Amino acid sequence: MKLSNMHSSREHKVLPPTNTNRKPIIVNAWAVWVAAAIFYWYEMILRAGASVMTQGIMDTFTINATQLGLLTSFYYYSYVLLQIPSGMLLDKVGPRYVITFSCALCTVGTWVFATTSDITTAEIARFAVGAGSACAFISCLKLASDWFSPARFAFIAGLTNMLGTIGGVFAGVPLAKLVNYTNWQQATLWLAYAGIAVTTICWVFIRNKPRTGPLSQSATPQPTVSLRKSLFILALDKQILLAAVIGGLMYVPISSFAELWAVPFLMSSLEVNNEWASLASTMVFIGMAVGSPIIAKLAFKQKSYIKIMKMSAIASAVCFLIASYAQSIGYLPTIAVLFFAGLWLGGQVLCFSVVKERIPNQISGTALAYTNAILMLSGVIFQPFMGWLLDRNWEGSLDNVGARIYSAADYQQAIFAVPVCLLLSWFLLKLCRDTHPKLDY
Repeated sequence: MKLSNMHSSREHKVLPPTNTNRKPIIVNAWAVWVAAAIFYWYEMILRAGASVMTQGIMDTFTINATQLGLLTSFYYYSYVLLQIPSGMLLDKVGPRYVITFSCALCTVGTWVFATTSDITTAEIARFAVGAGSACAFISCLKLASDWFSPARFAFIAGLTNMLGTIGGVFAGVPLAKLVNYTNWQQATLWLAYAGIAVTTICWVFIRNKPRTGPLSQSATPQPTVSLRKSLFILALDKQILLAAVIGGLMYVPISSFAELWAVPFLMSSLEVNNEWASLASTMVFIGMAVGSPIIAKLAFKQKSYIKIMKMSAIASAVCFLIASYAQSIGYLPTIAVLFFAGLWLGGQVLCFSVVKERIPNQISGTALAYTNAILMLSGVIFQPFMGWLLDRNWEGSLDNVGARIYSAADYQQAIFAVPVCLLLSWFLLKLCRDTHPKLDY
């Protein structure tokens, strides 16, 4: 089956709403999406929380920066491996059971991570959290695809990204204060308790796609697509692969900088504690939370995803290059630069819109998972790679428990990887064919 025919098959008529059923359908659609977005918000806290615990984790397990990068990247090993299986399950089983089970797995993994003193067990726990998180982002996009009109997809993807980055904000100052008030293990244990509440919310509010009403998928059932044919369609489309690689390069500032190395970098460069450093690092998340829906709307008005992604990549690259000189420019300018870096980075989520415009709705979960799997390799590769850069430049200083101490210059050399990745994404965007929304709001 040709891709063009598959694409046309996903387009469906939206039946005109009646006065008796429009309001309940809209309320249900937003309730379903918000519940899934809360899970995404929660797993982002789990993913990024290690950034305010780096020294405590290294002291507890007596590990260096490379080993810390490997430990935290265990999250991404399972996350990436389970992307396509998660997409398949979302397409076949439906989001409700998949999301609820996944949130419960995150909760159990977090509890184990908080209570162990064995590095191997900690790696397994981190792996479990990544496995549970695998469906979080793509399930929000799947629900957006199922419950809302196609023209709203980019905007809701932007809102989803906004909710996730707000989770990164909570993984900053609030979590740093909690860590300082107790310790990193106790703070992590409380996150596990919060997971019980989030799991309950998911089970109560999330429903699979509507079967009837104005937002139902179609009056005529759509033909199913086998996994083999789905992967065949995706593998043959080089533009989807290119969009995923670009999205991964544009996500390095989040997966490797903001989620792990930003806080210790800022502590060393600005000579502040982890609370002040986390406040500065969360500017990336706040900026991205603000920028994601705004840039999605801008792309819709400009009728060009690629044009806006180019602007996003080059502007954020300049901002992160300036931020790498935090020691020279000072605290307040660094906060401002990181905010604008995150603001422009909001264009990263448009890579999913590029993919969505190229695939039929029947395989949307699998396609978005395929894209997210490639994208999230950025964390697998660059978290330990930046740790390796730190160890490569380490000058031999140790703290009182034998853990390595890295200088501001060591961190700066590692952070240079961020703007380099963004510039590379800008270059690759020149090879992308543009797509844009085809319907008005």
